[in-house]
Amino acid sequence: SKLLGNTAGKSLRRAYEEEYGSHEVWTGVVEVPDFKEQSLVQLSEAPELDKIKEGAEYKYGSFSDAGMTFKIDKYGKLFSLTYEAMINDDLQAFTRLPQAFGKSAKHKEADLVYEVLTGNPTLADGKALFHTAHGNLVTGVTGLTVSALAEPRSMMRKQKGVNNKAPINVVPRFLIVPAAMETAAEQLLASLVDPSKSNDTTNPEFIRGLTLVVDSRLDAVDEQDCYLAASPSQVDTITRAYLSGAARPHYETREGWEIDGMQVKARLEFAAVPVDYRGLVKLQFA
Repeated sequence: SKLLGNTAGKSLRRAYEEEYGSHEVWTGVVEVPDFKEQSLVQLSEAPELDKIKEGAEYKYGSFSDAGMTFKIDKYGKLFSLTYEAMINDDLQAFTRLPQAFGKSAKHKEADLVYEVLTGNPTLADGKALFHTAHGNLVTGVTGLTVSALAEPRSMMRKQKGVNNKAPINVVPRFLIVPAAMETAAEQLLASLVDPSKSNDTTNPEFIRGLTLVVDSRLDAVDEQDCYLAASPSQVDTITRAYLSGAARPHYETREGWEIDGMQVKARLEFAAVPVDYRGLVKLQFA
């Protein structure tokens, strides 16, 4: 039974690791020690350096911070196989069922990340993630074109840091679109010339350098919304939080006594946390 349990656990984790998750491409990762309320703190940029005259003293500067509080949640499911089912299936079920639950864990993560992206939650400053006051919402877009992405690119560039003093030059790296816009987005990003022009106007390097992220979860909310996102290495946008030291997903096995067979429990500790609006821009089409 221990061999069966090990086989199931390895298969479950392998399926989780191999399952593609579009949410992983553009989000950051953090681990937390427990289920208590946590805080993801954004530290401001360093204070401006002063000119120091000969013999003059240095002045102290200060940092400011902002952040979101959150708790990770626990998700899980039990599944079992009878002794007869295991024998009749030549143990293949212990490969197929764990794989299915490994993929299910990855799907749950993606569901929660895109629920945050499309749900437009309220941040610590009392404003929605996408808000005109945050300078990251563009409405009335008429098509997925070079000119349509120019404004949100500029808006992201002009975002100021936590201390609201100087622009931090956030660079868009990802174009996140619903499946309904996938082909148009591919054409735009792959073209050497601007598809909206009748001449050979060069397609900007900025456009061709974007990484396309497609997820049909967006279609279920609105087929006409897409997003630009910065690299999580530059600005935290939505962060995936896991329980430190826990397998992703964790599994346990138990051999049946009253009923011959094996039970496997899959568990995932996870939270999708909206951290900073500065690395995201939403485009709403007319």
